[in-house]
Amino acid sequence: MNGFESGQTPCREQLPRQQGDVPEKADKYFLMVREPRIRIRKYKNKIAIRGADLERVKEIGPEAFANCGNLRTVQFGSVKRIGRYSFSHCFRLRELDFPASLEQIEAGAFLDNKRLEAVRFHRDCGLRILPKLAFCGCEALETVRFPKTLQSMERQAFYKCGSLTDAELPLRLKYIGPEAFYGCGLEELDLPEGLLEIGEGAYRKCRKLEYVYLPDTLKKVGKWAFHGCTRLAVLEIRHDLEEIGEWITNKGCVIRCPRGSQMEAYANHYGMTVEYTDPR
Repeated sequence: MNGFESGQTPCREQLPRQQGDVPEKADKYFLMVREPRIRIRKYKNKIAIRGADLERVKEIGPEAFANCGNLRTVQFGSVKRIGRYSFSHCFRLRELDFPASLEQIEAGAFLDNKRLEAVRFHRDCGLRILPKLAFCGCEALETVRFPKTLQSMERQAFYKCGSLTDAELPLRLKYIGPEAFYGCGLEELDLPEGLLEIGEGAYRKCRKLEYVYLPDTLKKVGKWAFHGCTRLAVLEIRHDLEEIGEWITNKGCVIRCPRGSQMEAYANHYGMTVEYTDPR
């Protein structure tokens, strides 16, 4: 996982300006940015910043606020693009609200924000892809409200978000990437009709899951997708897949499927118990 510079540079009462910057109002605790774009690493390591008003900002560059360990609040007014690792290791952020203008988030943008508890996207924002490592390691994260536009969730997007229990997936979602929800605290899983693929280990070690139903649109399930979900009692699937990986769940999980189906043969191969959806 990408590392960051260890040096800590305190923010002065008037933050340093680079040639060509639009003047901005700032003090040692609160930052008000008036320019439309924040450059790469602009405020990285400035640990004195506690709040940031980004109402006029359209684009936030890579690592722009990385390691701002005292940053508590961010106001996104009409942002369109948030760069890679831009708010990574901002340990005091608690909540994030994204506006309808948002179109793109890049890899690791909110990586390892240990105290982040809630993330809310405007339901009509243009975000279609949630990138790899987006909220990886946000171990206090409990609630996520996704936009209805989201179609793809990439590798380790919520990796080891152990407190995550409330994350209803949008109906347009087609792809859940490898280890996207690895080690999360999900107790229920409502996969949307229209979902096409679940990647390797996508829900591995989600130890509170008890029941999973795989929708009829699903075509591929990667290996270990639900393996290590120690409370998972039943995995139900009523159709044959185009591709299925090895050991998608633990041996103790019951496979509920039609008699004579591909999944019955799969369960028998791995020594799993079968229950039929079409009992005689």
